[in-house]
Parts: sequence; C-alpha cells; structure tokens
Amino acid sequence: MSDETPITAPVWKVPLLCAIALLMVLGMLRLGVWQLDRADQKREIVAQLELLSEQAAVPIVELFNGDESAGLRFRKVTLKGQYLQNTNFYVDNKVVNGQVGYQIFTPFQLEGGAPLVMVARGWVSIGESRQNLPNVVTKSGQIILEGRLNTAPAKPPLWSEQYSVSDGDVWQYLPMLKVAGFLQAKVFPLVVELAPSDSDVADDTALVTKWPEVDDQQVAKHLGYAFQWFAMAVAFFIACLILLLSILEEALEESKF
Repeated sequence: MSDETPITAPVWKVPLLCAIALLMVLGMLRLGVWQLDRADQKREIVAQLELLSEQAAVPIVELFNGDESAGLRFRKVTLKGQYLQNTNFYVDNKVVNGQVGYQIFTPFQLEGGAPLVMVARGWVSIGESRQNLPNVVTKSGQIILEGRLNTAPAKPPLWSEQYSVSDGDVWQYLPMLKVAGFLQAKVFPLVVELAPSDSDVADDTALVTKWPEVDDQQVAKHLGYAFQWFAMAVAFFIACLILLLSILEEALEESKF
C-alpha cells in the first residue's frame, strides 16, 4: 500500500480565498469611491459658500421670507435697529491666538418689529478670573451694522444633557430655541458675525472679530478617508496574493511526493 496522502486540503481553499479576497477588495474600493463622491459634494458646498460670501450685502429683512436658514450661510447682510441693552451672551471656551475667552453675542432689535437677530460682536479674553465677566460696552440708539450670516455656536463634542447650557450670562453654546425662550421673543435662526470694519464697541473692550474662513477642510477629510480605503484595498490584495502563492507553492511541494 502506498503511504501517500491525497492532496485535498488546498484545493477547496484556493477558490474560497479568491472569492473572499475579491469581495473584500471590491468593498474597500467602493467605500473609497463613496468618499470621493462625498468630497465632490463638499466642493460644491464650498463653492456655493464662497459665491455667497462675495455678493454685496443686503438688508437682512429681505431674507426673512420662506425658509429662513436654508442656503444663507456666509451671506453678507446689513442690519438697522438697536441693541438690547444689558443682554449680552458670553459663549464660553472660545480660543483665539492660544487664549481662552468668551464670544460675545447681543440681541439686535430690527426696525419694524422683525425677529431679534443675535449679533456675534467678537471675542474677549476671560481675564484674571472667571468670577468677574469682562465688561462689554454696548452702544445705545439706532445704528446700522454689517456682517455675515453663520450658524450659531454648536453643541460641544461629547456634550451631556445633564449639564446646564447656561449659567447666568455665560452659555456653553447657543441653542436658538432656548435663546428665543430666554428672550421671550422670536429669534432669527442664524447669527450675524459683525464685520471687523464695523466695530461697534469702545476700544477698551478689546473685542476681536476673527471669524472662520470658507475653507475645504471637509473636502480634505473625505479625500484622506478615500486614500485610506484604497490603501487598505491594495494592502489586503497583496496579502491575499502572497497567501495564495504560499498555498499553491505548498501544494506543488506536496505533489512531488
């Protein structure tokens, strides 16, 4: 009798490994293509925002009809009316030039009884102690302001609802529905970031009007994800190819006996 053992183990492994490898590689490539599609979508959004930011300023009251917040981010606007006195919102933990401070928001009452508009007036350092809020001078009487629309400060990452959104004049972020409830008035859903050239405060308040620019960070993020998926697909394909060659080599060695 022959002591030779039939060569059966590698035979069924090869097509199974090939099928699994093909599905995995195609799946990774598909995810990479999906991330490229997402990058293209973000490019279109960035292009639209840049176009809006380049248009001439319009009175904000002209934007109140229809969906008040859709497609208006970074639109330049003018406001005519007056600030509500003694009603400043200090949004905490805003960093400028490596310093922690507050972003100052003040409700602005437009002429004609339109909704209140929250005006982002700038940033101020915390100062020596959190026990005493920085003094912010607010002009009284009728004024005209210019700025751009933007979304309100969002909920911080890992925020827990067990925490209070506000403590007196200090807010952690600006949920506009809660702001409207606090003010007991209708509030426009977007804020107006005051133009640096339209500073409406006294010099001693040291408010800094430094706003985020329209950029393509989201585009770069999706391109990075796409590269990772394509790289993983190539690495997985090479690993499977090496394993397949190893199995075939083993099969050839066993067939010699």
